[in-house]
Amino acid sequence: MREAPFSSEHPNDHQSTAKTLRIGSLEVSLEPAPEGTLVVRLLGREIRSRQAAELAYRLTDAALSCRGRMVVAMDGVSNVSSEWRQAIDDLSRRCEVMGGSLIVKGLDACRGRACAPVKAA
Repeated sequence: MREAPFSSEHPNDHQSTAKTLRIGSLEVSLEPAPEGTLVVRLLGREIRSRQAAELAYRLTDAALSCRGRMVVAMDGVSNVSSEWRQAIDDLSRRCEVMGGSLIVKGLDACRGRACAPVKAA
């Protein structure tokens, strides 16, 4: 797994730059956006079970830095594991507990269905 260093800077610091890491064949970009929201872009065709566990861990950690205000864009993803669907459901609940919300973009392109608490855009 190749990984760029992950900064502990709060996303409200608009001078922070995007961070990129690789989990298997999946490229993950973490981009601070205005108002403290973190935009996560997933680039790859699929999210397998093993990738889902690592990605869930990373995104849960990242959610702390943005107080649960997160957008996950997965427009290029065409196949997801059931573990990833469960991880998104869990992450959505965690974001709500932190006072934020999780918005997932591109779920239409994925096989399977989104769990109810997730807001699809």
